[in-house]
Amino acid sequence: MDATQIIVAVIGSGLLSTLINRLFDYWDKQNGTQNGIRVILKDRIRFLCTRYIEQGWIYEDELEDLVKMHECYHKALHGNGYLDGLMNRVQNLEIRGIGIK
Repeated sequence: MDATQIIVAVIGSGLLSTLINRLFDYWDKQNGTQNGIRVILKDRIRFLCTRYIEQGWIYEDELEDLVKMHECYHKALHGNGYLDGLMNRVQNLEIRGIGIK
């Protein structure tokens, strides 16, 4: 191997290593952000479900928003089925016309 090949090999291996590390750092940050959003959304859904269950009814538009939040939590953020029972209870509540926000 001549000096040029050695220099290219050293630079190339360092560059490849740096790129791989950057990709893993990016992936870890994305996972951390996704996990944080999942926890916050889970807490918010649980809070709202409890509130509506205690209230005994829910406005139609509130239910629509809550269902969208639950779908995002469950499908896009890969949440578990923990909130399914609460969501079923909310969906069985009396549904009133569109609320005023």
